[in-house]
This record gives sequence, C-alpha cells and structure tokens, in this order.
Amino acid sequence: MPGDDRTDVLVIGAGASGAGVSWMLSRAGIRVVCLEQGDWVDARSYPHWQPDWELHRATDWSAEPNVRRLPQDYPVNDAGSPIAPLMYNAVGGSTIHWSAHFPRFRPSDFRVKSLDGVADDWPIDYATLEPYFDLNDRMMGVAGITGDPAYPPKSPRQTPPIPLDTLGATIARGFDRLGWHWWPSDSAILTRDYDGRRA
Repeated sequence: MPGDDRTDVLVIGAGASGAGVSWMLSRAGIRVVCLEQGDWVDARSYPHWQPDWELHRATDWSAEPNVRRLPQDYPVNDAGSPIAPLMYNAVGGSTIHWSAHFPRFRPSDFRVKSLDGVADDWPIDYATLEPYFDLNDRMMGVAGITGDPAYPPKSPRQTPPIPLDTLGATIARGFDRLGWHWWPSDSAILTRDYDGRRA
C-alpha cells in the first residue's frame, strides 16, 4: 500500500556483512532497513589522492578508531589484546581499509583445536560453508585462477587474476628458482567486466 514504511528486517551496520545481508534480503522482496552510524565515504577523499597521504594514514585515516577519533568513532579498549582493532564506521565498514584480498578459510581453519591444540573447533566445517563461499564469490566477482593445491577445488573465478607487477614477477621467478609454491591471490577486484559491472 502507498506510504507503507513498515520493514521486515532491521540490519545494524552497513559494513561488508550488513550490506551483503541487506542486499540479499531485499533481492528476495523482503523490506529491509540498514542503519549505519557513519556516513558515505567519497572515494576522492582517500589518503592516496592527497599529497600529504602519509599524515592522513597516521591520523584521520588510521585503521584504529582510538587514533582516528572521528565524530562517528567510539573508543575501543584493546589493552588486553595483542590485536589492534581495524574498523571504520561508515557505509562499507572496514572494507574502507581493505585491499580486496579475498582468501577463503581452509578446511583446517575450522579444526584448530583438533589439529593444533588451540582455541576451539568450529561447530561447522568447510563443506557446510562451501556453497555460501561460492555464492559470495559470484556476488562479489573474484579475480583469480582455480587449481591452487593449497585449497580444495573451488568454483571458477569470475575474472582472470590481477597481473603481477614488476616486483611480483621478480618474487615469482625467485620462488620458481627455489622450487617454492606460489599462487596469485584471489582478489575482489574485477579484471574484466562482470555481471553488469565494469572492470
């Protein structure tokens, strides 16, 4: 009915998970409201566009909210943790600081207690999540190559891998000479047009 602003689902946070869930639910016809405490980030304001980018990376664009101290941030007590927070309060969440590196967990990551004697095993395994990994890959569009022996077989990557730059090619040649395994990382960066999106 016109003017009906009721919703079925309220999602808190428009980061990678919140935005993905909101997108999937809305595509299924579910009425969704997604609340985000931060704002939209204009890509032209990223530090690498600024001549003083190093200063911005260490202050207002720091990955740590305790350093950044923007109005939408809140302090995080990380005194008892060896891991510093990497978060950003904005549409896109922590993907604002993300390099689009897109690895999957390995089957062994779900069994760290059984295999390594640390933490706890997950209550689910890789096989349970594999169809959702595949779905997420198709939604994002992943650049890469299938066949990496460090992983179980994966669905085909949507676009070819990002080409190696000079440094990457030099490292690859060195690995080859040493007989070390290397593989181009999956990346959520399109190298060809895909699903109506430009590379």
